[in-house]
Amino acid sequence: MSTILKASGIVPRVSHLFAPLLRQACERFAIHTPLRLAAFVSQCACETRGFTTLEQGLLFRTPERIHAMWPERVPDVDEAELLVAAPEVLANTVYAGRHGNGDAASGDGWRYRGRGLLRLLGRAAYRDAGAALDRPYEAQPELVAHPREACLVAAWLWQQRGLNELADRLQFEAIARRVREPRSPLLQERRSLYRGALAILQDLGHRAHRGGAKARPAARRGGAPSARPGPAAVLLAP
Repeated sequence: MSTILKASGIVPRVSHLFAPLLRQACERFAIHTPLRLAAFVSQCACETRGFTTLEQGLLFRTPERIHAMWPERVPDVDEAELLVAAPEVLANTVYAGRHGNGDAASGDGWRYRGRGLLRLLGRAAYRDAGAALDRPYEAQPELVAHPREACLVAAWLWQQRGLNELADRLQFEAIARRVREPRSPLLQERRSLYRGALAILQDLGHRAHRGGAKARPAARRGGAPSARPGPAAVLLAP
């Protein structure tokens, strides 16, 4: 796992922290083939700026940017002026009455803002994830921004959204849309990370296959066959 993180441009300190946590989460939710791992890691890396940002960034400096992001919620630039450099007010405005949240006064928009590797968003999503994983996410939403919980939730979301199956069919753009509707530059970044990760994983898989093939003749000469890890074990190794 450290190899694919490094190949995705993740700095060593961050890679060292996340590699074992991702490995455990991926094993639990069947993200264990080159196609699945490459798609999963590349999407997570893009969503979190290389696994360094586990909470949604809502600090905007210009009203034009806010209006462009949420035109249906902030229909004019003058209204957006009130939300500049005010992330809590912004979240409560644009996420009110959505994703299981209450109204703006409830504070749910800010309390249940996007967190984790694939951005769990909205009170209903926190409730569902908590129920599925037996974790108190609705009562303590800040937990999802902790690395271990972020990995667990991301892998669960990945499986829940049927993204393993899309990865098996090389449906990269469909995966990106289910994670987040990306703008063109962001889609290009995701595609680049995916291709790099997939190349590394396929190379590791080929090496594991060659290593296993070399071990078999020894068994025919009377020696015990060497216990070599299968491709999936190699891909998920530290």
